[in-house]
Amino acid sequence: MKHLAGPTRVARSGHPGALTSALLDKLLAREDEYLADPRELMLTLAPYHHVARWLGEDPSELFDTVASGAPATLRDAVRTFGRRDDIEPDKFGFAVVETAEGPEYFRTL
Repeated sequence: MKHLAGPTRVARSGHPGALTSALLDKLLAREDEYLADPRELMLTLAPYHHVARWLGEDPSELFDTVASGAPATLRDAVRTFGRRDDIEPDKFGFAVVETAEGPEYFRTL
């Protein structure tokens, strides 16, 4: 299993702003990869969607904020994904493990 540093850091921080910043950075850095493989985009977005709910936030609002700063080519996909209500770890290839330091996210695919 591959450790997912971004979602882990955000969940442990407890700050929705950290989610917005981390996800936006990832979208900007990997735009070409996500355009070439939309499935990879969904696998990246899913843990952040889960973290948003874990923080007690509305994922659609956070993802709208992220989309506004994301590359134009990814904006619609990010907004649409934020409105989904079927994001569960086992369906999107990630797991969350509670540790002494807090939640830790892993990719399981």
